[in-house]
This record gives sequence, C-alpha cells and structure tokens, in this order.
Amino acid sequence: MKALIQVAFVGALATPAWADTSVSQMPEHIGFGSGALLGAAVAGPVGVVVGGTLGALMGHDVVNDQVIASKTEALTALETEVAEARNALAQVQAETAKAEAELAAFKTLMADLSLSVHFETDSAMTAESYRQALEALAKASQQIDGMTVSLIGHADARGSAAHNHALSKARADSVSAVLAAAGAPKDVLHTEARGEADAGKDDVCGFHALDRRVDLQVRFSEDAANAGLYTLRQ
Repeated sequence: MKALIQVAFVGALATPAWADTSVSQMPEHIGFGSGALLGAAVAGPVGVVVGGTLGALMGHDVVNDQVIASKTEALTALETEVAEARNALAQVQAETAKAEAELAAFKTLMADLSLSVHFETDSAMTAESYRQALEALAKASQQIDGMTVSLIGHADARGSAAHNHALSKARADSVSAVLAAAGAPKDVLHTEARGEADAGKDDVCGFHALDRRVDLQVRFSEDAANAGLYTLRQ
C-alpha cells in the first residue's frame, strides 16, 4: 500500500515536468497527479485510476474555461470593429448622398443656363474674354462622366447662305478648339453649323450682333457608367 502511494506521489511530482511540453494542458497534468495521489491514499490502486481520471477531467475544464474566455474576448473586439465599420459606412453614405444632391443641382443649373460666345463681323476668332468661362466648362467635362457639350454655330443674314454656313461652322470649331485646349475630352464636344437659319431679317436693336454667335448646350447622359456620382474620366 505504501509503495503504491509513493508511486502515485512520484507521479504527481513528475507531472509538472511533462507539462513543459504543452503549457495549455498543465491544469490537466496537475489535476491527474493530484487526483491520483488522493485516490491512492483513499482507495489503493483503484483509487489511483479513478482519482487520476477525475483530476484530469477537472484540469480539462480549467483549460476549456480559459479557451472560452479567450474566444469571448476576441468576439468582443470583433463586435467593436464591426460597429466602427458600420459608423464609417454610414458617414460615407451621408457624404455620397450630399455629393449626389450637389451634382443634381449643378446639372439642373447647367442644363438651364444659356451660354453664348459672340463674334465680330465675319470673324471666327473666339474672344479672350470668354476664356475663363470656357476653361471652367472644360474642367467640369473632365470630372463628370456622361457630360456632353453641343456647340451650335450661327451667322447673321448678310452674305450668301454658303458663306454663312461655313462661317458658322468655323465659329463652332473655334470654340471647340478652346475647350479642347483647356482639357475637355474631344468625344464630349459636338459641333453643329446652322448658318443664317436662325438669324433675324434686319438689324433692329442690333440683331446682327446677336446672330454672330455659338450657343453652348450642356447635356448629361442617363446611361453614364456612374450616373449620379462624381467620377474622373480615365
């Protein structure tokens, strides 16, 4: 009997040495050794087996509790990250909605705004005074997907129809060249020559001066790849 107790006691003392190979199982080893020692003292050889088994189970429960605590801590951290991500997403959505509202207002303004470039008699030279406005329009055409600019050239009723048609085309091409030089993509610029078709028949109130012009009409495609959003053209 004493010999068995001594064996169990030695086993209990040796258990921590085995635990060095697996720190996570240390409670099981200690539990087994302690249980075996107690079992040997109480019930002999059978007690060694029963006590050691119960001790190991108790140690295993300790390991499980540690694992559960670790998982719970990780889950809490993950839930915090998810909450922060949702807040960031809500902020982005709010900013996107604001940008879309601003762009919608800009589109309405540009579609309703009438912009004309006027010319000297028998001239197709775009005046320097229009450059700032045309550069701003060119910049907008670079940044907004689906935007197009129609350039409609006109001439007054004096001169032949053929001459006036050619002159109106030259004027539309002149304004288009200024926009392209300012960075407007060429595929968004569309020119049209109407010659004297829309011209007044006399010079009452200076209508001839008003007829020598290029009308700019801005349109926005509903089929744009990113309709409703600010986008940079590639």
